[in-house]
Amino acid sequence: MPAKPSRFPYALPVIAVALIVLGLVAGPAIAAVFTPQQMTRNIILNALPFILIFVGILLLYITLIVIIVRRYNDRVDPRRQQIIERVLIGGIVFGIFGMFQPWFFILYRLGFLVLLFSLFAFIAWSHVRPRREQIDEMHVTATPPASA
Repeated sequence: MPAKPSRFPYALPVIAVALIVLGLVAGPAIAAVFTPQQMTRNIILNALPFILIFVGILLLYITLIVIIVRRYNDRVDPRRQQIIERVLIGGIVFGIFGMFQPWFFILYRLGFLVLLFSLFAFIAWSHVRPRREQIDEMHVTATPPASA
């Protein structure tokens, strides 16, 4: 009996967008309702819009990972997956080098962007399972033990 394909989690991006919109609306609403003195004493009021937007963005990233996994799981050649992982790790190393070198500011900006992209891509790609080689049971022959 073949496994039933799991459904796409439609609720995940819907909740993410709702949290982002709620976070964008919460900032001005909180500032309109509470006094500046209340805002300085209550850290949660100041942090609430940021937390809502951050969790929404995180859920969108999780949705992207789910889409990538559904698209590429068991479809990528193991050698190709290893090459892609190494390129992404190389991007992370280049990004770190670019950010910590003191000579060129343009390399600093480029290093930050390369590091950001490579890191997010590596996290997403590390969830992809490569294709396994199928062993044909009909053609597997046992080798006789070596005689002593």
